[in-house]
Amino acid sequence: MALPFAALCLAACTEQISFDVGEAEPRLCISGYICDEPGQYAINISVTGAFFGNDSLPKISDAEVDINGTKLLPDPEKAGRYLTSDDFRAEQGGTYTLRVLLDFDNDGIKETYTATATTPEKVDLQYLLLQKLSNEADGPFMPFTTLIVFQDPKGPDYYGVHLYLTNAADSASPYIRYKISNTVSKYTMNYFDTDVEDGSLLFYPAYMLSHRILYTEKDTLDIYPLDTLELELNCHSPEYYDYLQQLNDAASGSNPIFATPAGPVKGNISGGAYGAFGVYTVSRQKQAVPYYPGTWTDEQMTKRFGHDWRTLFDEQTE
Repeated sequence: MALPFAALCLAACTEQISFDVGEAEPRLCISGYICDEPGQYAINISVTGAFFGNDSLPKISDAEVDINGTKLLPDPEKAGRYLTSDDFRAEQGGTYTLRVLLDFDNDGIKETYTATATTPEKVDLQYLLLQKLSNEADGPFMPFTTLIVFQDPKGPDYYGVHLYLTNAADSASPYIRYKISNTVSKYTMNYFDTDVEDGSLLFYPAYMLSHRILYTEKDTLDIYPLDTLELELNCHSPEYYDYLQQLNDAASGSNPIFATPAGPVKGNISGGAYGAFGVYTVSRQKQAVPYYPGTWTDEQMTKRFGHDWRTLFDEQTE
């Protein structure tokens, strides 16, 4: 099984993916995806810019966009983004064609850009195990791995894994669900294929976690017992998976530091546009973080659970 790589995409169903491709003639960029889970999804349309430019990419607000003939509406809050209905979903085995009509070259004639993707087979995430890395029986729980277990079908499959954390800031705060894959860090999504262990029961260490998780450039989230970790397994259409790999390589992976990408990030959009359109499936499992003596200090536990925190963990604190 291929080792996990850090990717920087798929932050949320309606978030834009944009990239730079060097000092070149402006080109149209179309990107987006849909899923087998009901929700609102977005197609984002912009113009490529300079790789080291500071300006945001121009957004296209006058396109006609549809998926299998169903029209997408412009997002009133964000230029260049076109939205499905809020209950849109991809059917298992269904084939979907994205079509964009736009007079990009201003010659008075609308050009047509298309891409087609088929919903991949849904792969069920069977188990989520939180496994500490220490071999000491009485050692602390941190750091630990989120080990996902699932049966890989025969044939090529292309996976991504997202992480969610439900926790609270302190004893007076409500529990809130955070999508850790929204972080600006380049470990936002693990993705991998199964060209080595095809058709096997896979045990995949998706994330290694410790006391603190980076959530934004300035904010972190602390992990405590009773917090809930949720892992989401995605199975991607192959064209979009390839696009994710190229985005990752262009950002940092296989290119020398400070170097521009070797070439434009190409996808499955016809008509001369960059970008890609894809479909993915979703399966999830949750697990609560267990309490291990010696992992958290009294001060930390008091902050989260209050001065009577020991009553919540009576058997384990004796």
